[in-house]
Amino acid sequence: MATPGQLTFARRLGPAARLAIWVLVGVALVVTDSRVGLMDVLKRGFSGVLAPIERVARAPFDFAAEIGGFLVRHRALQEANARLAQERATLYAEFYAKRDLEQENARLRELLGLARRPGRTAIAASILYQGQDWFARRVTIDRGAASGLVAGLPVVDAQGLVGQLTRVYSTTSEVTLVTHNDQLTPVMVERTGERALAAGGTQADRLELRFVPVHADVVPGDRLLTSGIDGVYPPGLPVARVLRVTRPQGSPYARIECVPLAGLARDRAVLVLRPSP
Repeated sequence: MATPGQLTFARRLGPAARLAIWVLVGVALVVTDSRVGLMDVLKRGFSGVLAPIERVARAPFDFAAEIGGFLVRHRALQEANARLAQERATLYAEFYAKRDLEQENARLRELLGLARRPGRTAIAASILYQGQDWFARRVTIDRGAASGLVAGLPVVDAQGLVGQLTRVYSTTSEVTLVTHNDQLTPVMVERTGERALAAGGTQADRLELRFVPVHADVVPGDRLLTSGIDGVYPPGLPVARVLRVTRPQGSPYARIECVPLAGLARDRAVLVLRPSP
């Protein structure tokens, strides 16, 4: 039975009719959009509504791209820093090697000038090692009897007297430094000609003058040269510089402390002075 208000003979639209209606609606919308831009308004409205959703959806991909770019840049910076560190180390090594070479050349030039002494032949040598006991104040050089060396010959560097050959082997020799406790070196004050004996002190880098009267004209800064009166050391070799002069009361001798001029702990090249035939 039909319900109240319902048409008894009503019929629904067929598929063809519905299709025709939608086609007409579509054509109407196309015409309207081409005339007044209705779709642009709708698209702007939809885009405004969907923009936050799009940003939220795109955020993980943007974050992943940013992290990837950061890692790539960080890796590139690490590689650049490694290259710069290596280049800096290479430059430092070249700089120090060049500086050492210049210093070595300067010392060799000074040695060549010192080697030109009348009546003496200079034999170049290198210090091999200082020995296990530095307090013994001896070094070993790479020249020996095969080079014509004998015990007692003086050894010098570019700055002054290093010591004396005390033991000579076939290809090496032992040099006792001027600062050794048992070494006595006849010297004179360059400024006044005052003579004295320089002996090794209690410190490895000090000398002291012995038997110098308290009234002797010796002041700090005076340079001491070999006097040559012993016949071992040629006269005029630089030995030391006066560091401190003390004149104690009640003693006839002054206490004079000196610093050796030779590079006892830093030089590698030396000369052995041998009398010329």
